[in-house]
Amino acid sequence: MYDYVDLDFEIISMKPMVIKAVADDEELTITALPVVLKVLKYGNNYSIWVNVLVSTKTNKPRPGPQCSPVVITSRPAKAGKIEIVSDGALRLRLSDGSEKEIVIKPTNLSLYPDYRDQFGAPCVILNWAVFW
Repeated sequence: MYDYVDLDFEIISMKPMVIKAVADDEELTITALPVVLKVLKYGNNYSIWVNVLVSTKTNKPRPGPQCSPVVITSRPAKAGKIEIVSDGALRLRLSDGSEKEIVIKPTNLSLYPDYRDQFGAPCVILNWAVFW
């Protein structure tokens, strides 16, 4: 049986991941905010569980069929140009007295301009990797 310690943490600083993309004739800004769910410690090893909240802004919002997992997995994704403006980063102060820097990097971006979120922006699937 593992003897994990569930650590409390304080966020010292946060920087969102920002990606600029073009799909068809739309310019998109995709912002991903890292959210720490849990920090565990076993001996000198840490396990930091992170999720990401994604927000998409478009220069041409419009209504359209809503995003859904069924539609998205059955359609091809589109993207003309993708530029990573910045990786996401968090700096945490842990209750054991240490500090950890967490970096979030995008690994894949899929855009679905025919389908829209509730704000009129294209559906987006963002995959990421977490490093600390």
